[in-house]
Amino acid sequence: MEPVIMLPQIAADEFLRIFVVATLVLVFGVGYAALITLSKMGLIPKRVAPFGYIFWILQAYCLYDLSVLIHSSPFTAKVLMVAMLAYFFAPHLYFYLIEQSEKRYGEAEES
Repeated sequence: MEPVIMLPQIAADEFLRIFVVATLVLVFGVGYAALITLSKMGLIPKRVAPFGYIFWILQAYCLYDLSVLIHSSPFTAKVLMVAMLAYFFAPHLYFYLIEQSEKRYGEAEES
């Protein structure tokens, strides 16, 4: 006998809410990345960066809400939150590595 995986059904009346929350995850994620990136590049003032963190908090909340709405297992919800932490540090790590490589290879080119 083959194993059967039983997944909880998503209610049809919840589809719109799931769609909106999933869209908000994307919108807030792009907002976070854009504000942090633009502030690190100096294209917008550094004082705007905290609004990027607000976008990240909203994104994390919406992703958690989405995992509840689609009846994710507790393990999957934890994995999603760990992914959100990685997404929080990704732009900072990227610009740190760019800065360090400019310091290292900028000095080599000057010599």
